[in-house]
Formats: sequence, structure tokens, C-alpha cells
Amino acid sequence: MFLKDWLQEVVPIINLDSAWQWLFIAVIMLLVVLIYLVIHRRKKTLKARLLEKALQPLRADEVRSIVIPDGIGGVLEVERLLLMEQGLLVLETYPLAGHLFGAEHIDQWTQIIEGRSYKFPNPLRHVHNSMHALQMLAPKVPIFCRVVFTGEGDFPKGKPAEVSVIATLEHDLQAVIDAPKMATASKKAWQSILRIARKDGHEVLKEAT
Repeated sequence: MFLKDWLQEVVPIINLDSAWQWLFIAVIMLLVVLIYLVIHRRKKTLKARLLEKALQPLRADEVRSIVIPDGIGGVLEVERLLLMEQGLLVLETYPLAGHLFGAEHIDQWTQIIEGRSYKFPNPLRHVHNSMHALQMLAPKVPIFCRVVFTGEGDFPKGKPAEVSVIATLEHDLQAVIDAPKMATASKKAWQSILRIARKDGHEVLKEAT
């Protein structure tokens, strides 16, 4: 056993042929797992902080996980909707890592990680549907959208204009920051949407007041 041989070299004072060897190995393995979990959690926390830092200059208000009419008789869920002086921003996050490949008009995107390939639906389809639904509720303000991949991912062949990874998000949002400001119209549109939107079956505007 590789681990046993390694332990015999590193810790020769321990009798690995005794009944305690498996307990010792189990403790070492548990420590390795705990260290991995701590590092993984710190990475997730760091990426969450970077995401919020990039959004901070834009965000005047925000709601999450709301349901709105889709304009064709159904409903759809919006993960995050931000009120800005420049209009409204639809934000969807995906915790995917590895090499990512996709384009705006391709139905299936590809993730390659650890030598394996996985397909997933084009995430821009949902945010575009959300944009169109919101535009019907708020026709007088611009609706922006952004899909953000929050894992350790990259786009080797290039990424669509409305897609970001954490490392590029702040730069990618600069065009939204530079857009004309219309704070009064944005606020009115925001209030109209919140009167219609639902969260857990309840009106969002009532929950916010």
C-alpha cells in the first residue's frame, strides 16, 4: 500500500503493523479532507466577495429568486434582479469550472474538466427570456443582462459579450456603468415590477416594506 509505505518512511517511530495503524491512517485522511474543504470554502468565499465588489458600483437595490410573468401565459424565475441608475440588470450565476465553450446562438454549451466533456443548455436563453419579460413590464428603461460563471472556469475560444467569469466581471460591467443614467424612470419601473413579482407565493413589494 502506497500510503502505508509513505507513512513508514515519514513516521518510522510508528508501528504500522500494529492495530493502531488504521486509526492513524484514518486521522491523516480526515485531516486531508478537512484541509481540502477549508481551501474550497475559502475560494468560494473569495469569489463571492469579488462578485459583490464588482456589483457594488451599480447596485441601488436588489431582489433574488423572484417569479414574473413570461409574457406568453406562463411564469419564469429570475435569480437576481438589480436596480441601477442606468436601468435594470438581470444576473444569473453558474458555479462551473474547467474549460467552457459556447456562443449566443448555440443550444448546447460544453464544459471540459478533468479530461471529460459535459453538455449544458445555453444559459443566455434564460436571461434573454427574462429580459424580454421584464421589458414588457418596464418598457421605458433599459434592461441589461449578465451570465457569470463563478467557478474556476475559462473560455479558451472566447466568451459571448454578455458572459463573464469572476476575473473579467468588473471590466465587463464597465459598459453598463457608462450607460446614460435615468434614476427616476428606473425607480418607477422597479416599483412596478415588484408589485407584480412573486417570491414564495407572496408579493415582493409587501415583503420589502
